[in-house]
Amino acid sequence: MQRWFQWISFRKISTPEEFDALVYRVETMAQRNPSFYRSRLRLLACLGYIYILAVFVLLFAGLWGIRLYLTAIQDQDMIESLNYVTILVGFSLLRLFFVRFDRPKGIPMTRKQVPELFAMLDELALAMKAPKLNNVILNGKLNAAIVQRPRFGLIGWQSNYLLIGLPLLQALSPQQCKAVLAHELAHLCGDDGRASAWIYRIRRTWYDLAERFEHSSGGFLFDRFFRWYGPFFRAFSFVHARAQEYEADRRAAGIVGAHHQAEALIWLYVYDHLLLKEYWSTHYRRTLHQSEPDDDSISQILQVLRSGMSLDQYRRWLALCLAQQTTNASTHPCLSERLERLAYSPVELLPPKLNATVLLGDTFPDLTAQLNQFQKQEETEEWVDDHDYSQHQLAGLHRLNQRPEHLLTLEEQMKRASTTWQLQDRQQALSMFQSIIVENPHQANARYWVGYLLTEEGQADGVTHLEYAMDHDPSLVTSACRQLYGYYHQRHQPDLAEPYKRRWQQHQKAWKMALTERSQFAQNTQFKPHGLPEAEIRQLTEHFSSYPEIKTVYLVQRVLERFPECPYYIFGMTRRPFNRKEHEYFSNHKLKGVINVAISFSSDYALYFHDELVHWDRLKRLPGAKIYPQS
Repeated sequence: MQRWFQWISFRKISTPEEFDALVYRVETMAQRNPSFYRSRLRLLACLGYIYILAVFVLLFAGLWGIRLYLTAIQDQDMIESLNYVTILVGFSLLRLFFVRFDRPKGIPMTRKQVPELFAMLDELALAMKAPKLNNVILNGKLNAAIVQRPRFGLIGWQSNYLLIGLPLLQALSPQQCKAVLAHELAHLCGDDGRASAWIYRIRRTWYDLAERFEHSSGGFLFDRFFRWYGPFFRAFSFVHARAQEYEADRRAAGIVGAHHQAEALIWLYVYDHLLLKEYWSTHYRRTLHQSEPDDDSISQILQVLRSGMSLDQYRRWLALCLAQQTTNASTHPCLSERLERLAYSPVELLPPKLNATVLLGDTFPDLTAQLNQFQKQEETEEWVDDHDYSQHQLAGLHRLNQRPEHLLTLEEQMKRASTTWQLQDRQQALSMFQSIIVENPHQANARYWVGYLLTEEGQADGVTHLEYAMDHDPSLVTSACRQLYGYYHQRHQPDLAEPYKRRWQQHQKAWKMALTERSQFAQNTQFKPHGLPEAEIRQLTEHFSSYPEIKTVYLVQRVLERFPECPYYIFGMTRRPFNRKEHEYFSNHKLKGVINVAISFSSDYALYFHDELVHWDRLKRLPGAKIYPQS
């Protein structure tokens, strides 16, 4: 018993370091004694149910005791009031645990519509002894997934949804697609029978409950427990969830063949890079000129996949995928580890001559048309926001272009060049960045973008710029190393690429911890005066004065433990009462987006309104923190 309790820490897991430390300890325990780990995981899973049951029993026992006392003194009016209160309390508590899971979105498919696809699923379900699928849904993702939706909240009674992306069917052969579907169905079976699948399901439920209590003022009898229990159970079950990924790969390989499973993984990773470069990179630029989404976005994605990639692109993207390391940010292992478990050595693959869209038969054109329409409806709201955002960017760029060159500050020159790259022309942006480093050769960010754009064109001159950038700015190390690693692999020089891979992998985790430190606030978070020159403060003051919504602005610098040489600033803002009839009203979220578009600043920063900062009073008291309106 003592050995069990040493694994339970009642201190809330609130940082990535604490999460990683617990995962490492649990992994060690699971490797040394798998049966001990599985039994403790089941007990921990039951602990949540036990706590809920105990609270209900104690609460209603107390109410029943009060009722007995009132009966003894024959106070009938109080008894009736107590009955009413008991019903209300019971109903309120039950509502807390009816977690609503939205139905997965997409186009439902029936056996009659796509008999070949359902025949494949029947074959897999029979071989794997998988439970019944309640719904098969087609969506627009390059992926497949199993989603279990409880019909009665915490009580359960799961509906099993299989989500299949039409781009996935376009990218893979029928056998490779079969391997992916087998992997997903394996999550319903588990390597340890129903108990394993049960752990897999409730992991999300407990985590969602913890998130609910994190942002809720109700449920005082449960919120403190679940704020600890949700993250702790998530960390403790993380080892099991990752093992399930390996087990699902193994079971799929046993049904379809390891080479089909491995090749499916490779194509999904590589095609993801293809879509990022050939489709998603231009997606935002389209919002600049279009006020609504395309009518055929899914068809465009399918066409990109049909067009394929060059052999050099394949080599580069596969090398980048294989260089990724497994982290605790996701339960999915990295590609190289999954291929190693399957005993498969990566090779140059030819795209499948026959893709898995044949499983849809004659309904393929109709389903594509339906999915195009569905995707347009799903994208419309976000597209409108992106269109507005890009219009603000374009207006800001126009203002900068209208100003004489010699009056632009370095920060404004960088803003103009980066916005030009985002919205207009890469060659023009390259010229702007090159002009900046002529006058400011030590500007690491400009050197990075010159190096990136040159190496994208295959020019060796970009290497020196990228190396300078990563040597002088820790925030650029990972992205510069990735760029150089891919560049040398595309030039068939893997020996020159290898040092960048090692540096990238060594730096990645440390910088991720630094980003977490910057984005989160704790009781011991410290600030110091911003220390910026008066000229930059005047520029910021002029900028904020153009927003009638803004009443005051404070600016401070965070005291950092990791990479303090890369300063990080916090803007704290308050709003003044604003007449919506006289001016366009921006929500806090949208106003921050508009400010981000226009602001030219020398370092990384974050914008917050006063109700988002727990350290607001301490921040205001720092000398020189108030920059607008000027005292």
